[in-house]
Amino acid sequence: MLVKIFAIIMLVLGIAVAAGANSDTGKFIPEAIGTIETLPEEYPDHWVMVHDFSFFHMLEGKVLVVDPLAADVGGQYKGMMTASFTAAYTRSAKRREHYVVETFFSRGGRGGKRTDVVTIWDPASLKVISEIEIPAKRLTGMPKATMLGLIGDDRFLGVYNFTPGQSISIIDLEKREFVAEVPTPGCGFILPNGKHSFTSICSNGSMLTSHLDTTGQLKDARKTEILFDPQDDPIFEAAAITDSVAYFPTFKGNVLPLDISGEDVKAGEFWSLTSTDEKNWRPGGIRPAITDAQGVGYFLMHPHGAEGTHKDGGSEVWLYDLAEGKRINRVELANWGMTLGTSGTGDGRLLFVTNDALGVDVYRLPDVEFVHTLAVGAGTPFMMHSAQ
Repeated sequence: MLVKIFAIIMLVLGIAVAAGANSDTGKFIPEAIGTIETLPEEYPDHWVMVHDFSFFHMLEGKVLVVDPLAADVGGQYKGMMTASFTAAYTRSAKRREHYVVETFFSRGGRGGKRTDVVTIWDPASLKVISEIEIPAKRLTGMPKATMLGLIGDDRFLGVYNFTPGQSISIIDLEKREFVAEVPTPGCGFILPNGKHSFTSICSNGSMLTSHLDTTGQLKDARKTEILFDPQDDPIFEAAAITDSVAYFPTFKGNVLPLDISGEDVKAGEFWSLTSTDEKNWRPGGIRPAITDAQGVGYFLMHPHGAEGTHKDGGSEVWLYDLAEGKRINRVELANWGMTLGTSGTGDGRLLFVTNDALGVDVYRLPDVEFVHTLAVGAGTPFMMHSAQ
C-alpha cells in the first residue's frame, strides 16, 4: 500500500516538474517574483473607482481601480486600496491623491478603542503616503457622495460627523492635519460651494452654509429660508451637479436646482421629472441622480412610486437637459439598477449601474448601450467614482 502511495506522489511531482520545464533545455524555469508595477499618475478618463463597502464583512472594504472596457478580470483590475468599516472615498485630480476616510478598532471585529483616519494614497504606486487622525465620530452608514467634500480649491477636506450631533471635521491637506470641527446642528452632509464654503441639508427643509477662513476655521454661517417640504416631498442627499448647479431630485419626482457657484447658495424653481400621466414613475436608489462630463443628467426611475419606494432603485434611466428641465431620452436597463456612476469624456463617456445581483453593468453613452457586466468582483459596489 505504501509503495502505491509513494508511486502516486512521484508521478504527481514528475508531472509538476514537466509542466514547469522549458521544452528546449529541459530545465525548470521559476516564475519571476518581486516585480512591482505602477499606474499612470493621471488615469485614463474612462477608468472608474469602484467602492466596495463590504456590508457583509465591514472591516474589509476596498476601493478598486478599474478599466471598465477591458474584456476580462486581468485587464479590468488595475489595483486596490483598503477602506475599513464602511469608509468614505474621494479623490483630488489637482493634488493627484486618493482619500479614504476609514475607521479601525483596537480589537478588530470585537471592537475596542476606535480610531478614525484620513488615509492618503498615491495614485501611481497605490501606496499609503500619509495618514491623518481625526475625531472618532464620522458617520458610518449607507454610502453617500455627500459624506466628504473638497473645499478651498482642494486645500481642505470636510468629513461629515454624526453622533447623533452633527458637525463637519475640517482637514488641512497641505499641512496634513485636522484643524477644526464645524458644528452644523440639525443639518447634515456636505456640499462644497463658492471658494471656502460648504452647505448642509437641514431637517426643516432649509440649507445651512458654513464659511471658512483661509486656515479652515469657521468664519460665519447662514441659513436659507425653507426650500423644500421634508415631510411631504423630501429631497435625496445626492444631487446631479453640473455648471455649479446641484439638481436635487425629490422622493415624488420633482427637482430642486441649487446654485452653488457663490459663497451663498440660491435655489431655483422646482421642475418635474415626469409628465402628468407618468406620476407613478419616481426616482429611487442609493445614488439615483448623476451627471456626465457633458452635463447630461441621469435619473434612476421605477414605475411603482409610493411611500418608501425611494430606496428601490429602478428599471429605467431617464436622461435630461438639466438647464432646460427637459427629458431627452429614456432607456430600459438590462438589469434592475440600484445606484449610478459615470466616467469618461466626449465620445468615451460611460454609465455604470450597480444591478440587483450586485454586479456593475457598463453602458456606452450617449445612447446608453449595454456593453457588459464587470468581471471584477465586488461584494457591495454601491458607489462608482470617475477618474476625470
